[in-house]
Amino acid sequence: MSNTGLYLAFDIGASSGAKLALFNSSSSPLVNPEVCAEEYNEDFGVFSGSLAVGADSLLQSQGKSRKDLAGIGVASAGILNSDGGFKLFHNRPQYNGHNLRLALEEEFGVPAAIANDADAGGLAEWSVLRLELLYWVFGGGWGGVWIDKSGEIRFPSTDWDGRDESLHFSNEPGYAIGVDLWKLRSLFSEVGASFELFERQLQEDADLPSDSLAGPGDDTRTMRAEVILSGPGRCRLFRAVVGNDDFYENFLDIHEQKELTDPAIAGEHISKLSRMRVESAVSTDRLYGKVLAEASRILLKRSEADGLPAGTPICLGGKPSYALPYFGPSTQRILGKSGFMNYLRPSVIDERGSNANLVGAAELARRAAAR
Repeated sequence: MSNTGLYLAFDIGASSGAKLALFNSSSSPLVNPEVCAEEYNEDFGVFSGSLAVGADSLLQSQGKSRKDLAGIGVASAGILNSDGGFKLFHNRPQYNGHNLRLALEEEFGVPAAIANDADAGGLAEWSVLRLELLYWVFGGGWGGVWIDKSGEIRFPSTDWDGRDESLHFSNEPGYAIGVDLWKLRSLFSEVGASFELFERQLQEDADLPSDSLAGPGDDTRTMRAEVILSGPGRCRLFRAVVGNDDFYENFLDIHEQKELTDPAIAGEHISKLSRMRVESAVSTDRLYGKVLAEASRILLKRSEADGLPAGTPICLGGKPSYALPYFGPSTQRILGKSGFMNYLRPSVIDERGSNANLVGAAELARRAAAR
């Protein structure tokens, strides 16, 4: 093992773009993270080779070499096997069955570890806070993890058998939790929004997988939580709340109005409208907070039955979580009335301006090196 204690961290995103960073004993990278693969090659061998090339380039830029590495950690989208192989990588299904952890170990000759990106993000939070926590990350969906006080991942989704009921609510909340449609209709009506319009928009959304229109287990009485509780979900809510009312356009320039149709960047404009107290945006975030509270109650009730201490803090990551000041009060108020004293707070890693997935991958690398 290297005496210098350098750790190589990779963040493998869901679609394209892999990042890497170099860490020592701190939770901050030695240099700014770099992109080592802008697009994923169809061939797994070429893909893993591009990661190695990127790593060598980063090491050389710091006057280091492979012999200075103590361990490697990988945060990856998708579901993994317990041996580190890809079980379900949606955007590159041809990678399924290949083992990136093993490939990196063989390439670099140092121990490596890999985890789902949400799990890695939770480990990043734990590496700073050192206490039991729930970590939720909102992006294209709603991911999460329960980290116990010793830093272990509870109920990971590794080796998933494909059945919704096999997923623990704490680990794949957005996909595994179903929110009752009648409850959603009630919540929509509380802010003057049409749930029927929302359903029609979902049916017309070509980017939404068809299995998202029914709840877990194909339950037509529920809807998967992440259809709403995600970056695209907040954008969908806004369109349903606005309907044919274009008053909000008075507060946005033409460029911003066009960007509201892109779920990847619409969130910052909705937040701008909320800051200005534009009614449609305020109602959107109130509704988002109400739905999050309903899904949170389902998650917390199940998790507390499985040993989660009452009042465990919840750390929120991902770009949609930046809107916590707008949707958080509704969620916190409803949870409190329901007897749940869990405090929602921004990710400590995000607050530091760091990449939670890379920091978590560095924690995985440290653990691999210590094995």
